[in-house]
Amino acid sequence: MSFKIIKIRKSHERFRSTREWLNSMHSFSFAEHRDPKWDNFGKIRVINEDIISPNSGFDTHSHANMEIITVVTKGAITHRDSLNNLGKIQKDEVQVMSAGTGISHSEKNEENENCKLFQIWIYPQKENIKPRYDQISLNENLWDNLIFNYKDGKNNKLFLNQSISLWRCKYKPIKEKKLPLKIDKYNWIQIIEGNLLLKSKESNSNIFLESGDGLGFEVNYYDDVSIDTQKNLDFLLFSMPSL
Repeated sequence: MSFKIIKIRKSHERFRSTREWLNSMHSFSFAEHRDPKWDNFGKIRVINEDIISPNSGFDTHSHANMEIITVVTKGAITHRDSLNNLGKIQKDEVQVMSAGTGISHSEKNEENENCKLFQIWIYPQKENIKPRYDQISLNENLWDNLIFNYKDGKNNKLFLNQSISLWRCKYKPIKEKKLPLKIDKYNWIQIIEGNLLLKSKESNSNIFLESGDGLGFEVNYYDDVSIDTQKNLDFLLFSMPSL
């Protein structure tokens, strides 16, 4: 068993952008916030935790050659784009958009409560592909929701133009819970809510993470890596074969 911590990003260390209608925490370099040590983790370019006030949001803007994932954790966001897609992404739903050769979109909170979401950008595997858009609703009765798994194209719920798998994991208080199967060598955990103790028996390593924290780590086998949590826990787990 090999377990190695690559990066720890504590919640309070994240870059922060605020506007009248937006409170945004950036795990990696974003907009005017730049730090070469935090430009990315492998193919993950952006993880922003956004809190968007009612009746406000992101006006129409453009992207190209980027995979864009939106995970809504509270409220809803309304999506409009140049492919004539119009839809509402509700709590516990996930949107994936391949910007490819170019796409314009807006994201508006048209509700009467704050919307909380994670906006994620992934470098594409192939550039200049045809833009596409899709979304799914996650099963609240499942603890491990596999959003996409590049290893198993037949069973992918969503398409991502990159060799990255993604899980949305929700656990009640639990002890010695193994990480989802099929994780790869390089992984990033992003805590949405709660806290966890990540344990590796072989390397005798314990890492404690709280809401908003991120952890990049390397494993060669997953069998001895487990999670303890004393509270309800919600996190994203990214997994990839290389950085």
